[in-house]
Amino acid sequence: MSATPSVLLCLAHGNDAIEITTFLSLLPRAGIHITVASVEGDSALTLRSAEGLTFQADVPLCQAVDTAHDLLLLIGGKESCETYAGSDLVIESIAQFTASQGYVAAMSHVVPGLIDKVDRYRGANVTCLPQQSALLQHTQWQERRVVVDPRYHLLSGQGPLCATDMSLKIIELLKGKEDAHAITHDLALPIGIYNYQE
Repeated sequence: MSATPSVLLCLAHGNDAIEITTFLSLLPRAGIHITVASVEGDSALTLRSAEGLTFQADVPLCQAVDTAHDLLLLIGGKESCETYAGSDLVIESIAQFTASQGYVAAMSHVVPGLIDKVDRYRGANVTCLPQQSALLQHTQWQERRVVVDPRYHLLSGQGPLCATDMSLKIIELLKGKEDAHAITHDLALPIGIYNYQE
């Protein structure tokens, strides 16, 4: 892992704005560099969330895949998940990260829509939106906000309001438990979100 951990965040039209803003707000606070890559086939850098908000990508995914990152982050949204699943570059990126023992983190729709269909994740423990758990055919649903399966270097999160949990888990994974706890000081965490303190 590099001295400054980095995350490759893939965005497409229709991603969830809560998840986008949560990851873009919390991960840099812990000193994690984020490269925001557009998955859109036309390489559009201005992307519309499911709620109609606009976000700016740094580069098209084709310009980011050959740069080393510690974690690939795929976030929720029905439309964006369909874009992920139809992108050869996203599928190739997942393969590259797993081959190099890098981590892949997937939120909500991405778990049944993509992760469950990837052969290398067969048998993995995952979570997703509870109402989508019946769609899982090759992975094992866990009733938890965030699930980490170290056998597959795979993280999964249930939905938008679990993005804080996932951010803290990513920070713990890439920076350590103390860094994750330090971030919680300014968050006024609601009951149910682990604060990474013994």
